[in-house]
Amino acid sequence: MTRGLGQAGIPVVVGAETDSSLAGASRYCVSRWRYPSPLTNPMQFISSLAEAIRQLNISAVMPVTDASMQAVTEYRERLGLSKTHGLPSWESYNSVSDKYGLCHLAVELGVPIPSTIFVEQGVPPADTEVLGDYPLIVKPRRSLMSVNGHWARTSVHRVGSREELNQLYRTVPYLREPSLIQKCIEGEGQGVFALCNAGDPVALFAHRRLREKPPSGGVSVLRESIALPKEMTDHAVRLLKKVGWHGVAMVEFKVEHGTGIPNLMEINGRFWGSLQLALDAGLNLPNLLYRLAVQHPVAMPASTYRTGVRSRWLLGDLDHLLMRTFKSDEALRLPSGYPSRLRSTTEFVHFWQKDLYYEIERWDDLGPARYELQKYIRHLVKGHS
Repeated sequence: MTRGLGQAGIPVVVGAETDSSLAGASRYCVSRWRYPSPLTNPMQFISSLAEAIRQLNISAVMPVTDASMQAVTEYRERLGLSKTHGLPSWESYNSVSDKYGLCHLAVELGVPIPSTIFVEQGVPPADTEVLGDYPLIVKPRRSLMSVNGHWARTSVHRVGSREELNQLYRTVPYLREPSLIQKCIEGEGQGVFALCNAGDPVALFAHRRLREKPPSGGVSVLRESIALPKEMTDHAVRLLKKVGWHGVAMVEFKVEHGTGIPNLMEINGRFWGSLQLALDAGLNLPNLLYRLAVQHPVAMPASTYRTGVRSRWLLGDLDHLLMRTFKSDEALRLPSGYPSRLRSTTEFVHFWQKDLYYEIERWDDLGPARYELQKYIRHLVKGHS
């Protein structure tokens, strides 16, 4: 985001919970602001952000995490941010963050989801055979849950037996809220990413995941821009229109092997981790969001970009290789047909390819690469001390 805005000539102040940060190391960062954690101190975070807006004459606010987005959308009036600022309303954000409600909405709109059991009272049903064999996926209602005035993160769980399922629901407090038990879908992760103006798409972008960390599914470490898949794009736009989405969102799907059905996984109401891919493919979404926030005209639709462009998170890809090398297939829970260790190693050393870009490492902006490498080495040293 910092690079995209900076390359468009927009000065960027980076806010973080620490004095240094990945984005703060970029040459496009003109100033830094340290604030309290929006996760553990949401009201102090809002007060600090309001002070930054006043002192630094900030014209647009772009939260990048679930916690900061949740706080800003809920308390936008205290920050003096208008309803047309480029941020969703609290109601819209709440509706896509609630996975339980979102899956109900998807069913209503005819958007495919994995075979699902809706658990209302925090007690799993006696019979889950309708979902097929284990493993199954258990999703809490939200990624963040309110606990004693602050927010706590939740996790998606994978269970391999009935005993594990029962134990999970007995011991995990946030599963006392409504939750989902879903069939584990094997397939390729793809996503439609949107910038919307009051529910209408202004810009759309799509990519597919080629490698992830951990290997069985997680954060993408190698991804590729693709043409907008019609069926998937129609599903994404229908959902975002229904909730009147304003701003950016990531609508994530998994395309099931064999059937080719794109199953909705979730919607993240913020910028996604692999945003650099869109920039390298020629679509500067941070700049478009800025123009929307300050009410400059945005050409509609602005979805022209190059396909076949790849973006690689190098250190994340190294983690993928280390896991693949030193852990068994069973420990990693790899699906059938996953690339062998030898193939994984061979693919890793393909450092130079046509239309391959590195997410962090840039000759014209080396600060983030230095920052990340130093942090990575400190983590390795600490782990072996």
